[in-house]
Amino acid sequence: MRLLTFKNIVYKIMSDLLRVKTKVHESKVHLDKAIDWLVLAQDSTDDGGVSEGYHLIHGWLPSYPETTGYIIETFFDYYHKHNSNVIYKQRAIKMADWLVEIQHDDGAIPDSYFKKKMVFDTGMVIFGFARAFCETQDEKYRNAAIKAADWLLEQQDENGSWVKYAANNIPHAYYSRVAWSLLKVHEITLDQKYSDACRRNIDWCLTQQDKDGWFNQASFNMRDHDKPFTHTIAYTLRGILESGLYFNDSHYISTVTKSLDNLKNVISDSGEIAGTYGSGWSPNNQYSCLTGNAQLAIIMSKYSQYTNKPQFAELAKKINQNLKSFHAINQGNVNLRGGIAGSFPIWGKYIHFCYPNWAAKFYAESLLIELDIVE
Repeated sequence: MRLLTFKNIVYKIMSDLLRVKTKVHESKVHLDKAIDWLVLAQDSTDDGGVSEGYHLIHGWLPSYPETTGYIIETFFDYYHKHNSNVIYKQRAIKMADWLVEIQHDDGAIPDSYFKKKMVFDTGMVIFGFARAFCETQDEKYRNAAIKAADWLLEQQDENGSWVKYAANNIPHAYYSRVAWSLLKVHEITLDQKYSDACRRNIDWCLTQQDKDGWFNQASFNMRDHDKPFTHTIAYTLRGILESGLYFNDSHYISTVTKSLDNLKNVISDSGEIAGTYGSGWSPNNQYSCLTGNAQLAIIMSKYSQYTNKPQFAELAKKINQNLKSFHAINQGNVNLRGGIAGSFPIWGKYIHFCYPNWAAKFYAESLLIELDIVE
């Protein structure tokens, strides 16, 4: 087993050193394989959740509540749009049931390792609870979503940010995605307190934006404050964009425009994206955060649909096309087949030597949106 692990690592390192890319197929083929890998990630656990991912040294990791929450949406979308086999709906419900089981009495959701209550994890699970309610009309999911949202409101600071129970106990602009989750609860309750709380956070996030659209406080910690991953940059932009679409707020949308207009100029013609961007959109091209690439493709596709700016949809397709070349759907190791690595090369700073479940989730979501646009 150790010899096999060693061979896998060496093979992957050599492939990335030589920049070996895989054969590119139609988007539907890549979508199906990404979903197959997420199915395997769920089956690698015994609780109904989705494994955090496959690590080249440690193997399959424990179920991860945070990302299982928003993977639920992707499974429902896949079921409705591209594969009507009820098994995908049942899998999504199984994920939601596990999350209901582990939810604290006060509504908070724990992280996977330290079992600490976390604001971000709780917000991401709301996406799953709200969607499970919409799909099943089972009140237990609605009640779980409300409990989680009420807990988030209790922790929110007056200025709209979250510090208590936040990562590293500092405010984060990328918690705009938590604010967006509150709108999912507003949808199923029509209680204005949730939409008001969302606006408070988005308004705070906008105070962190520079004139060129780059965001302060978009990193996991203060050490990397000046060089956030594209993953968290995309979290920030997605939360603001989705909130702007929900409220039909042109001001929120315009702030996303400011970011995308500058960001598109530092993405290569082939769809390659740096792993981090510092102030002034200065790139770190030593590696690419593949998760963030998929997320940015999603944002550009959705932004293009709203603004009728087809150049962003075309850029999203280029990003997806580039990602396909890193998606080893014919990989000999079944544990990697259909997964997306955290970084390219595999030793890059973002989730190195690992295939995280949220990379495959966002990649699948991006392909779903691309296929919707084509259809």
